[in-house]
Amino acid sequence: LMTAYLDWESELTLQQVFAASDPFSYPSFSSPYDSDSSSNKGDSKLAYLTHLTQDNGRAALMLEGSEASMTPTSFNLRTKISEYGGKPYWWSGKDVIFANQSDQCLYRQSVIEGVNGGVTSKPVRISPISDAQTLMYSDVWTLTDSVVLAVVERQTEGAENQSSIAWINPNQPDHEPQVLVSGADFYSNLVIDTKTKRIAWVQWNHPGMPWDKNQVWVAEYVCNDSDVKEPCLQIEREHQVELDQTACACQLMFANNGRLFFSADFAGAPADSENNFWNIFAYSCIEKSLMPVTKLQYEFGYPHWVYGDSRIAQYDPNTLLTIASTVAGDVLYAIDQDSLEVSTVNGFGLENSHTLKGLVADGQGKAAVMVMQSDQNPSLIQLHGAIQSLIIRTIVDSTAYEGSTSIAQHFAFATRDGEQAFGFYYPPVNANYECEGPPPLIVMVHGGPTSRAYGYFDIQKQFWTSRGFALFDVNHRGSSGYGREYRDALYDRWGEIDATDIVDGVQFLIEQGQADASKICIRGKSAGGYAVLRALTEYPEIFKAGACYYGIGNLATLAGVTHKFEKFYTDRLIGEQYDPVLAQGTDSLYYQRSPINKVANLQSAMIVFQGLQDKVVPPELAQEMVAALKAAKLEYSYVEYADEGHGFRQAANNIDAWGKELAFYKKVLS
Repeated sequence: LMTAYLDWESELTLQQVFAASDPFSYPSFSSPYDSDSSSNKGDSKLAYLTHLTQDNGRAALMLEGSEASMTPTSFNLRTKISEYGGKPYWWSGKDVIFANQSDQCLYRQSVIEGVNGGVTSKPVRISPISDAQTLMYSDVWTLTDSVVLAVVERQTEGAENQSSIAWINPNQPDHEPQVLVSGADFYSNLVIDTKTKRIAWVQWNHPGMPWDKNQVWVAEYVCNDSDVKEPCLQIEREHQVELDQTACACQLMFANNGRLFFSADFAGAPADSENNFWNIFAYSCIEKSLMPVTKLQYEFGYPHWVYGDSRIAQYDPNTLLTIASTVAGDVLYAIDQDSLEVSTVNGFGLENSHTLKGLVADGQGKAAVMVMQSDQNPSLIQLHGAIQSLIIRTIVDSTAYEGSTSIAQHFAFATRDGEQAFGFYYPPVNANYECEGPPPLIVMVHGGPTSRAYGYFDIQKQFWTSRGFALFDVNHRGSSGYGREYRDALYDRWGEIDATDIVDGVQFLIEQGQADASKICIRGKSAGGYAVLRALTEYPEIFKAGACYYGIGNLATLAGVTHKFEKFYTDRLIGEQYDPVLAQGTDSLYYQRSPINKVANLQSAMIVFQGLQDKVVPPELAQEMVAALKAAKLEYSYVEYADEGHGFRQAANNIDAWGKELAFYKKVLS
């Protein structure tokens, strides 16, 4: 049917889009079962987190072989550590420990092998609860029945959050965590080797972010739990791994031979050097020597925004598996833990164009990984057998999308300052329609701003492309996935080169006949929302409409109210130390790069969305921006959600927001 792009109708509903969102994440293997049945003796079970759309997006745990969630309806798995959280559950033998959203306490739940894949007990609280403070947990490890180790963040009203590595006695749930390691502003990547009695972790301090520079520490521990009521855990002989001071390490893991493996990149390394990318190193804790393992221009790590996602795992007693990211897709590598020989894994090379996430293994020749391809919904698969002749089995395959699929096209474009930036282009596709000429374009800007756009199939993108829109998912400078130099390029220039990269990419697509210059929209969330506001106020002639989800209109307001994790991040991005008085002056970069001070430049309509529980970009930022729009008598729409924080989680709210956003674009563009 020949018709205008904006007249396209799609059978893909928002209910379908958000029913399919996040069907599985954070897979992990239980400790091997050892029941009376010889058929499953020593067999580990795979669990994963899912969000139950029919239950307001409640996060619950699924166990392989079971059709029902093992999480009772009164519990919602989520840790709010560093606000962004991450993996909210951890295995403890045949039990599972999880963080509950409402009180942030840890709970332990027994999982007993049964005919339906698992019989579970009622969860029991194992960490303290208090009206005076909130304790948040991550990287939880069970050492003994009476000693559980974790990264802990303490939130007390009127005081800055305090982070530490501490332990609790689950048999005395009302006792305070006992601090083992403290003094740094943040801790992450806590790992343990029970054979050598060692722990390792990453720590960093303000004003840096964990992807700027950090430190890797190793320590030996002594655990005495002979007295269940008064167990004791102590560390001794701790030392810092000697790395260049510009190093950023992540993805720590102790191998079977006692070596500590991790990824690291280095600031200032040449763009074509392996040190410009997160590569894997092996560290001997005894000899205190460091050995490079991979030497590739691929990324074996990514910025630490959330806890618990793994890219390296012990596959069998001698072999590690690890994920490397390229701009075109991900590659799965095998590493011999002793010889450090590296080889690709058949079926998971670059030619397959997979995006891989959540790699886990049981150490006995079984692994699982989330696989995202360019033309179909993601799946959770299990691997087992000889490394070069793997047997692959699908554990979870989310509902198939049977509509016409728009495939991501990765491209590079020249920037106005002679550099290069990147992005993915999705053409509009719908088998029921044909159109001539360039389509309307929606620019999508990721958050962070150190996050990145990927080219795997995303049903949310198909919602737009099946309705006649082309998409430009931009990876402006400052995005991860292209090396340290590219990631660091945004420092001191946030709000400038990200905005010009966006405009240069749009102009490139217009010149290529892939976008209608008269119908350009832009949408983004968080830091992406800031990019939306900057683009609309700095380049008003380019854009016709914008959608800003919990974005940043006033940088000075953000710097004064944001949470501890990002307290000094804006300083580094802007290139000026925040001063609450000076930031109000026109000479301040905080003032000059705040879109709220450029509202008079606006020529396009805007729709703004905000969650009232947001602590990362608090509601006052959206409200302040909307007040400026109203005072300037500009066209806008504002939508608040009382029960949402940073990143909308409830399907009903997302459906409402996207419906309003689509209607807004159609009204403005027509």
